[in-house]
Amino acid sequence: MTARNLPPPARIAIVGAAVVIVLAGIQAATSILGPFLVAVFFAMITAPVMAWLKRRGMPPVLAAGTVVAGLIAILVGTMAFLGAALTGFLLTLPQYEEALEAQVAMLSEFGIDPAGFRIWDYIDRGYVIQEIAGLAQQVGTLVFDAVIVAIAIGFLLLEAPRLGAGLARYLGADSPPFQRLSQSGRLLIDYVVVRTKVNLITGVGTGLFLTILGVDFAVLWGFIAFVLSYVPYIGLIAAAIPPTLLALVEYGPVGAIAVIAAIALIDAAAENLILPRMAGRDLDLSPFVVLFSVIFWGFILGAVGVFLAIPLTIAVKLFLESWEETRWIGELMGAGDRRK
Repeated sequence: MTARNLPPPARIAIVGAAVVIVLAGIQAATSILGPFLVAVFFAMITAPVMAWLKRRGMPPVLAAGTVVAGLIAILVGTMAFLGAALTGFLLTLPQYEEALEAQVAMLSEFGIDPAGFRIWDYIDRGYVIQEIAGLAQQVGTLVFDAVIVAIAIGFLLLEAPRLGAGLARYLGADSPPFQRLSQSGRLLIDYVVVRTKVNLITGVGTGLFLTILGVDFAVLWGFIAFVLSYVPYIGLIAAAIPPTLLALVEYGPVGAIAVIAAIALIDAAAENLILPRMAGRDLDLSPFVVLFSVIFWGFILGAVGVFLAIPLTIAVKLFLESWEETRWIGELMGAGDRRK
């Protein structure tokens, strides 16, 4: 009995079992696949820069080295900024104890007796210090992974023309899989560019408002909002927690509510007004699929999956649309309102 002769339930069960096995293998190999996917991602989005340098007469090896050096410089600058900002924030934590306890004392206005209630008694400072030390120990692992990723990006940039020609030859330049693969590369670059512009608006807007309000470390919270906004829906919520708590300590409930309202308005304007104008109709994913993809890829690949959830989902959708048998699944993943 061939696969075509099997009843539909049997074929669905076999395909489902195969998908589960593949996903389990991917999850088990996350430590290897994670850096590899990051390298592929950055190689794809920096390929236009590589091509631009080559058109200016720069040799391929020197062009790839220049791109990798630029990425390393951005990473080092980011780590230095975060290190200095977070160190300053941790050093000022004790200064907020008195202000926080003053806010707790205001609970008496609501009929709650704050006597004997000290918020710092419920925080294990030794545990906090231990966790910070653990993060510091992981810096070595992060640096090693960054070196491997940088080397991989360089080789991928150099090998991209040969790999593209090989795929066109074996798959066929006019075949649906090759066309979808090329389209996914273009969509990925467009998505990253648009997403970065929108995130920049969100981060700068958040930082400016916090500066006007007088919340400490406004630049740090704006930068965190910029980075975490790459994670749809969930990222900005997580980024808003620290400045909201800080505003609560410094200015009370009114300050916290003001921060929440301002960040919500900034995000709504960026996501509903600016993003649709920039993205056009190419990013055709339903809101549920976007949210589910963050949870799903985060479960499979961890932090790498969370940040690469949308690019990975775009690739999967285009892959499914390459064959008639699976095209309906790709269409179900769409927003359903694509303009013709």
